Amino acid sequence: MLLRTHAIGDVLLTTPVIRAFKQAWPQTRLTMLVGRSSLPVLQGNPYLDEILSFPESWWFQHRFDQIWTLTRKLRQSPKDGLILFHASSLLHLWGYLLKAPLRVGFDSQGSGFSLTHKAPLYTGGRRYLGDVNLDLVRILGLPAGNPEMDIFLQADELESARRLLPDRTPGQWWVGIAPGGGQNPLEQISVKQWPPEHYRDLSIQLSRRHRVMFVLLGDRHDTQTDEIAAQVAGQGVQVLNLKGRTTLRELAAVIHHLDLLITNDSSPLHLAAALQTPVVGLFGPTASWALCPSGPGRLALQSPLPCSPCYAYGRFPGCPSPICMAALEVSPVRQAVEHLLDHKNLF
Repeated sequence: MLLRTHAIGDVLLTTPVIRAFKQAWPQTRLTMLVGRSSLPVLQGNPYLDEILSFPESWWFQHRFDQIWTLTRKLRQSPKDGLILFHASSLLHLWGYLLKAPLRVGFDSQGSGFSLTHKAPLYTGGRRYLGDVNLDLVRILGLPAGNPEMDIFLQADELESARRLLPDRTPGQWWVGIAPGGGQNPLEQISVKQWPPEHYRDLSIQLSRRHRVMFVLLGDRHDTQTDEIAAQVAGQGVQVLNLKGRTTLRELAAVIHHLDLLITNDSSPLHLAAALQTPVVGLFGPTASWALCPSGPGRLALQSPLPCSPCYAYGRFPGCPSPICMAALEVSPVRQAVEHLLDHKNLF
């Protein structure tokens, strides 16, 4: 059994590990336990035999009666091992209560005392988190494979998403903008978001130089999409606002059809990377090298402020003056977008 709670992107970053274990142990039954909000990104994954989910709010609302009921249910199912994508001693102890003889997880400053196999949580140097997760495979002496993420969409899902988009005119680029993010069951980090005014200026500049249709993406909480749509009105910018009109898997299917996505550090960034859709990722408090995989069709821009990034792994430490995203100017972002679109046929 594999366990990963919290953010959608964090769950996607476990998929290289899922693939590596199934390829190393093809006869082993792999079960994944995730928070309910992340479940859709694992549906259809051929490397998983079963997916279980629970409301992560149980942890944060101290619903220990519900957690104990879940624990008793999980204890009753036979399991040879438990893979914990966490450095939390609390979650490690939960794994101990689940009665798995093999318990593999990350150790940070002694947090892995209840594990049978401890992979040091690597915090030095610059490592992509997808590769860091594969240390849980390496600690068992198994081949890790590559850190590329997986998401598996069905043909009908792709066709349904295509119907949300208008007909493409000759020479037109379809560019997605996902301006939200920073929201998950554990924390709300709005400082990850590039200002709507910057997205507005970027859209206007690109529209003056190229034939572009911008597709605004986000859930009903991402009010930035409406702000951007309102600010570019009357500026000659062609916009389709899909805010709140897609499920998570429909969002992924729309991203599949795009020529390029521009986004903050958020789940759409990881979806684009998993789908091989060119992406320009914008980073301030978080580390671009930890969260945006390298490779063709991917450009990550870090805020130029010397305090950026202020964290790479773990939780946001807080900031009294969150100005790093505003300091990331429009011009380099526009140049990155144009570079990827001009070379799109090479990816």
